[in-house]
Amino acid sequence: MNVRKLLRYEIWSKSTTLKILVAFGIIFAVSFLGFWCWDEVSRHWLTKSERVAAKVALQQIDALQNSDSLSNGEFKVRRDKAELAVDSAEKVARTRKDELIYTELIVCGMGSDLAQIKVIEQKMIEQDKFKQSAESWEFEQQSSILTGAMARQSCLALHKELD
Repeated sequence: MNVRKLLRYEIWSKSTTLKILVAFGIIFAVSFLGFWCWDEVSRHWLTKSERVAAKVALQQIDALQNSDSLSNGEFKVRRDKAELAVDSAEKVARTRKDELIYTELIVCGMGSDLAQIKVIEQKMIEQDKFKQSAESWEFEQQSSILTGAMARQSCLALHKELD
């Protein structure tokens, strides 16, 4: 007799299934919207600490680029300061935008290193200590032009973003 009483009660119905599916749908939609919102904020928001650290690093890099008459030792000291500033910018990066700014700082810093390499190379050519084949010279010139253009573009983008 107890079995007959139990069979009268409906344990699982279509409405129960519908309620569970609706609950899962709502949870999925809210999770998706939350992730999408966080992704958009992360992609477009530059944190204040990264802005400050990037400005300091950019000033150090600009000081390197404007100093063509520095000796190798002075250049190395300034380059080390700039690298420390860029590293501090990396440490405070939290969002994707912060990481993009850090990457542009690295590319911008390559331009000053490239300029110093050209100065050293020119001095060695004048002293007749540097010999190079025409093909390798042409390839290096093309690659240095492209790298320099990329570095200048990154520096301009950083100035636009941070100023």
